[in-house]
Amino acid sequence: MYRFVIVPTFSLAQDFALIGKQAGLACWLSLFDSITVSLLNNKKYKHLAENYMSPRASLVSENRESVLRTFARLFSVILILTALLLAFLTWQRTVSNEHQRLAHTGQLMAQGMRSHLSTFELLLNSMADELVYRDVFNNPAAGDAFLARAQETDVGLVGFGLVGLDGEFISASTRDLRAPLPNVVTHGESRESFQRVVEEGRFHIGRPYLFEAVGEWIIPMRVPVYDDQGQLRAVLTAGNRLDGGHASWARMPTSSATYLSVVRADGYLNYLHPLPLEQQRRKELFTHVVPSSLQDILTQGRGFYHYQDTALTGPGASYLWVEPVADYDLAVISATSKSAVVQRWMNNMVMPSLLWLIFALVTWLGYQRAARLLRRADREVQDKREALQRSISQYHELTRLIPIGVYQFKLTQQGRHEMTYTSERFRELLGLEDALEQSDSLAQYVYNQLHPEDALAFYKQQQRATKETRDFYWEGRLIQGQKERWVSVHSVPSNEPSENGRLWNGVVADITERKEAEHQINLLAFYDALTQLPNRRLLRQRLEKAVRIATAKEEFAALLFIDVDKFKQLNDSYGHAEGDRMLREIGDRLEELVRDYDTVARLGGDEFVVLLSRLSNQSDKAAAEVEVVLQKIERLLNEPFRIGQQTTRITLSTGITLIDGSEDDIDIILQQADQAMYRAKDAGRNTQCFYDANIQQMITEQLELQQDLRHAMNHDELELYYQLQLDREQQVAGVEALIRWHHPTRGMVMPGVFIHIAEQSGEIVALGDWILQRACRQLVEWQNHATRSDWTIAVNVSVRQLRAEDFAEKVLITLAETGAKPDKLVLEITESMLLVDTEQVIEKMARLKRVGVKFSLDDFGTGYSSLGYLNRLPIDELKIDQSFVRDMNQGEHHKVLIRTILSLGHTLSLTTIAEGVESEEHFRSLLALGCDRFQGYYFAKPVPPDQLP
Repeated sequence: MYRFVIVPTFSLAQDFALIGKQAGLACWLSLFDSITVSLLNNKKYKHLAENYMSPRASLVSENRESVLRTFARLFSVILILTALLLAFLTWQRTVSNEHQRLAHTGQLMAQGMRSHLSTFELLLNSMADELVYRDVFNNPAAGDAFLARAQETDVGLVGFGLVGLDGEFISASTRDLRAPLPNVVTHGESRESFQRVVEEGRFHIGRPYLFEAVGEWIIPMRVPVYDDQGQLRAVLTAGNRLDGGHASWARMPTSSATYLSVVRADGYLNYLHPLPLEQQRRKELFTHVVPSSLQDILTQGRGFYHYQDTALTGPGASYLWVEPVADYDLAVISATSKSAVVQRWMNNMVMPSLLWLIFALVTWLGYQRAARLLRRADREVQDKREALQRSISQYHELTRLIPIGVYQFKLTQQGRHEMTYTSERFRELLGLEDALEQSDSLAQYVYNQLHPEDALAFYKQQQRATKETRDFYWEGRLIQGQKERWVSVHSVPSNEPSENGRLWNGVVADITERKEAEHQINLLAFYDALTQLPNRRLLRQRLEKAVRIATAKEEFAALLFIDVDKFKQLNDSYGHAEGDRMLREIGDRLEELVRDYDTVARLGGDEFVVLLSRLSNQSDKAAAEVEVVLQKIERLLNEPFRIGQQTTRITLSTGITLIDGSEDDIDIILQQADQAMYRAKDAGRNTQCFYDANIQQMITEQLELQQDLRHAMNHDELELYYQLQLDREQQVAGVEALIRWHHPTRGMVMPGVFIHIAEQSGEIVALGDWILQRACRQLVEWQNHATRSDWTIAVNVSVRQLRAEDFAEKVLITLAETGAKPDKLVLEITESMLLVDTEQVIEKMARLKRVGVKFSLDDFGTGYSSLGYLNRLPIDELKIDQSFVRDMNQGEHHKVLIRTILSLGHTLSLTTIAEGVESEEHFRSLLALGCDRFQGYYFAKPVPPDQLP
């Protein structure tokens, strides 16, 4: 099909397209005709087109049949070579797909095993703790009942058994035995894994064997069981069915040609899929090591291998993937036979081969038909070439006389835009001259000139117009080198689409001068001439929009009236030119600190307005957000201004009114902010005033409390109280430091009042440093005390402290300056601190951990606990949140939750501390559950150090 067509005489283009469809391969030769005709538009190539239309062009048609025959022979050779290449590439792709499939299967299998084994290990350890808790060594019947209930939850288990160190079963869950339970020590097939658990004291997976007591093949998994004194008393074992249950290796979906096996580090099989049904075959497989050649591959580790000698996939060679199962000395092998891969390759080759034969046949038929049609096409082309040239000449004369650019493009069935005609004015507007003639390159060249800010609107309009077949209109900018040009583009579709697509006719006009004039008018109407900030008219429009948004979204906005104090004196002293320059700089500074959707405007003189949008939907929070902006404005405008050779500073009087949508009169809102500004001036200038008296009082109180807090840290108004932490014998093991504030006029101020203010103002870091310094000094005072020398002091760390780059350095310097022992300092962090910059936080903790500082994870269980990061954190203690302790006697659920946390802490060798112990009932229940330390009002309230026992 021809891609290059000239208009407005389109009948020749349609005939060419019809000839191309009928002639097949003849389009490759006829393409030269179309290209030559299209060059008639270009003066540079006009002489070539004239030569083509001369009598000498007839020599070309005489040799076309010879060229076509040569082309057909060359094409046949290409077909054969391509078929061979296709077969080779298909084989490579088949092997690559098999590689990916086996790797995915092996990795999925290994991941499932890791997850199952780690979960099962934790389950067995928890069951072992529960058996000790139930005193099973003195009451085996209780153990039988507990293990029987545990077995009912997992159909993949043959049973649980508690085995003494002599090999005899103490308790078991299995009923209806076919044979007596054997002595594990003397049982040849299970003795080895039992001894390893006893010797190594950790979880172990044994080799599969036929368990005669139930008549099934099992995979034993065992963990050691320790009594309350930490002595090894027994081994808890679980028998997993080799061919059933919920284990990952029994539920792994695979194709019939895939073989899965799990090999132990000692060379024995731990699992095989498909699993043979014959008992004798199973015995042969699971009682002998795998071939040495396969063991050699396993030593090479994870990877894809071509294996020549294995019984795992049947006779012949095979492909296999090896995936180690970390921490369990196992390796998963996913394999398939080479014959299966060859079969898949042959299946993949059937359809391409069939299509290739059809293509070759169609090509040959096209060649035969092309030879007949070429001669007739030559005659038609010669007749219409002359008519086309006459039409083009007439159209060029017409478009040369009009001041707008004319173009035409074809929208193909595939959605491509092919330029079919461009006038000289069109080329001039786009800076084309004679650079591009090919229709696809020309269209892309036009698209590349679109301004990034206007391109999206262009494409949206184009998509809508082409989809709905309606007029297209767009105004926007083109980038031509370093120059911007505004243009308007208008095109309309033709009424009837052709077989190759629909033609569109359009015009392009240069509107740069009109746009520049509109821009100047807009500046004069809506922007301040001195600062280029929005003026009162534009401010009112944006204020109306802010009121509508505040009403619809139920959120606050704020209007700030800012007046420069004593600006008239500055203006008179230094001159109007310097005063104007200062006003421009004030506007620039204000624009630096607001967000993109806020507005800074100048109403005239030295009055500026800041409109803040998208504030909180609560008045106190919205006021707090405004206060933050006011502080930024004060800091930014307090920086000196240069006037001539001197510098000066300015102060501001600011009036603020909050906008909640209840008041929609713009004049009243402006009047409220103006009144608040004058109240600020009446108050002595250099201050801010809210129109709402209640909000103004709240802001004033917060500012006063913030200033008093700074004063308190420097004048010993702050004091550390300490709350005792007791061990299981109710002996004091340490204390937690808690901040208290003795305000000279307010009295005792509790942390809940001033900690939030310290966090908002940024004083929390300085406050945290003060607490750490005082706590370390207290440790030094207690170093030679008769009873307190072994006490630890726990200090809470804030989020900002922990995320500061110099946090670890500050702690080390404080320890060095005070002489406190690092191992007596406990830093309490919360789980929420680990959600951001986790790796950096862990690195800081590890640095302090190396010198002896301890860490406690506070409020454990209320945040985002994850065993993944909990195992990596260098912590020493888990603090159970007081909400769990408070509700522990409300139901069994809370006790189970606390018992789980305690079991997890003991498994990770962490000290567990319960907060909020307020009654003897709490203490006794936690003591029975195994808690290590206790803290709460039942033992002692926070008191000054001189009141400690």
